[in-house]
Amino acid sequence: MAVVKVRALLIAAGDTDTLILQNLASENILCVAIDGGYHHCKKFEIIPDVVIGDFDSLNKSLIDERVLIVESQSQNETDLVKAINWVISKGIKEIQIIGVESGRSDHILGVYAALSELNQEEIKDVKIEVHLKDFIVKYIQKNNPKIFNLDENTHVSLFCLSDSIVTLKGVKWTLNKEELKFSTRGIHNYSTKGEVEINIHAGGPALFFINRNE
Repeated sequence: MAVVKVRALLIAAGDTDTLILQNLASENILCVAIDGGYHHCKKFEIIPDVVIGDFDSLNKSLIDERVLIVESQSQNETDLVKAINWVISKGIKEIQIIGVESGRSDHILGVYAALSELNQEEIKDVKIEVHLKDFIVKYIQKNNPKIFNLDENTHVSLFCLSDSIVTLKGVKWTLNKEELKFSTRGIHNYSTKGEVEINIHAGGPALFFINRNE
């Protein structure tokens, strides 16, 4: 009987840390290459389940015949948005994203714009993480309190993608139902005890950056 996969790994075409990618990839995860992200799969001998995109940076003839091709030429959304929406439509509840560093500056900003476009109400039970070389980025919906177990003095930052009301505990600079916009106010904070609590009471979503090297 085939294993029903509830986790997805989305591999984009930007710089990718070899060890992080290899640790994330497994047989029990739905592996989705986002257009040119397929080149990473070829390099590391990963056969993805799906390749999604408009194929402006990948020749479809290079794709393994065992891989499902989902082509969309829509220019109203990026290939990352297409991939996220596709896996959510398949019932995926946990999404890991890698390969979003380097490349064009507008594409890098577009990664976070893509996360701001998601409908928080429709994906309130979906866990999304972006894996960078130095940080893990947690996507936090409004009215969905989160607790993270971190080592003391871990470097963290919090960015709200809209005008929000936020409570943040367990860090050096706390917030108690305070207004937080898309600004630098939440940058460069530190955990002070084992648990860091975040609640977005209104607005949202938010992105919580956790330094993976501390």
